[in-house]
Amino acid sequence: MIQVKHIHKFYGKHHVLKDVSLQVSKGEVVVIIGPSGSGKSTLLRCMNYLEQIQDGAIEIEGKPIGLIERNGEKVEMPQKQLDQIRSEVGMVFQNFNLFPHLSVLDNILMAPMTVKRTKRSDVEPLAKELLVKVGLAEKAHMYPDHLSGGQKQRVAIARALAMQPKVMLFDEPTSALDPELVGEVLAVMKQLAAEGMTMVVVTHEMGFAKEVADRVVVMDAGSLIEEGAPAKIFTAPEQQRTQAFLSKVLSHD
Repeated sequence: MIQVKHIHKFYGKHHVLKDVSLQVSKGEVVVIIGPSGSGKSTLLRCMNYLEQIQDGAIEIEGKPIGLIERNGEKVEMPQKQLDQIRSEVGMVFQNFNLFPHLSVLDNILMAPMTVKRTKRSDVEPLAKELLVKVGLAEKAHMYPDHLSGGQKQRVAIARALAMQPKVMLFDEPTSALDPELVGEVLAVMKQLAAEGMTMVVVTHEMGFAKEVADRVVVMDAGSLIEEGAPAKIFTAPEQQRTQAFLSKVLSHD
């Protein structure tokens, strides 16, 4: 579903991603963990080309995204082509990015109507179905300001799902939430995983990683240092840097 091949990302002279390669299979839940500043969110943002890469290649379902070969050179793909591939990748951010002047229902309808040019009457039943799925059917006509952080994030998930994506990317979806609201968002994500949605999740929630991930990927200082099944990563990590990171975060849990 996703192939990241030897990508490099710089911000000026700062080498943020160093020769990172990662494959995500259809229906797989991959959780990316690691210390702050290790490049986790940058890697996730590169996957749908919200961040440009300087070298390497990224493919979604075998189709390149971002950089393409033309006459032996790597060039940026046309915007229209990029938008087409992006429309198949749902993304949920730390901050919910909901439109405050639109109702919950209209926030969910916005992307299918503007990007896919779908008629409101065609997409509204799906939007209402998604609100039921995230447990917010009764909030359809409320505005984001009247919702809790956890409810806003669940609306953001429903909004991403309204595009009927083939893969969902989650960038620390619970880090801006009060602790008591984290569970309601993770419950929706667990349900998606159980239904077979392909997911890549950057998170500090180690319990979620242990319970839901098919594979855990550990990053440190811009490199992918270790990956494996949760049982292996959490009980017998091979890398010293993984051991040091986990002993620090698990002692806080």
